[in-house]
Amino acid sequence: MSIPKNLTVQQLKDRFEGAKTVVHEYGGLSTDTVNFKLNPETWSCVEVCQHLIRFNDMYYNQMEKALNELTTVPVNGSSFSPGFVARKVAEYLEPPYKFGIKTIKPMFPSQVDLNPADTFNQLIQFQDKLIELLSRAEKEKWNLDRIKGNHPLIKFIKISYTDFFLFIDAHQRRHFWQIEQILKRLPE
Repeated sequence: MSIPKNLTVQQLKDRFEGAKTVVHEYGGLSTDTVNFKLNPETWSCVEVCQHLIRFNDMYYNQMEKALNELTTVPVNGSSFSPGFVARKVAEYLEPPYKFGIKTIKPMFPSQVDLNPADTFNQLIQFQDKLIELLSRAEKEKWNLDRIKGNHPLIKFIKISYTDFFLFIDAHQRRHFWQIEQILKRLPE
């Protein structure tokens, strides 16, 4: 998927609705299937989804913090433009990717609670939180380009809400593609 220079709230909502559909499909798979690993060093479908939950929570917390720190929310936005660097990062994350990116330890999946149903429900609930936030932005006519917060990992970099949504979406699609590759290689 190419990264557009302009996005609307509806396009972003559609992306997260699509993610819900994908995660619902994972929920319909057997426990053995979603816990299958290609080898001991790789993650299962459930573990990939837990990684997404951790990553998404980290980004969402920064988004909430940025919004709470505003005295007034910038308005009058209908179409939003991800920054050049954000578009390049999102393009880099696009599946099919050619090489992996090392995950930092706090983003590793939990090895304690690998309940598939809970994991998939949490990931679906996260999509709902994003959709609700976008619905609020649409209703109140927020300018997503002008609401900025610190990047969760590189704190001295400020990114727009548009960029936050773009990063979350691209990262999720990257890992959904990873899960597809695992599922294609299931033993008969």
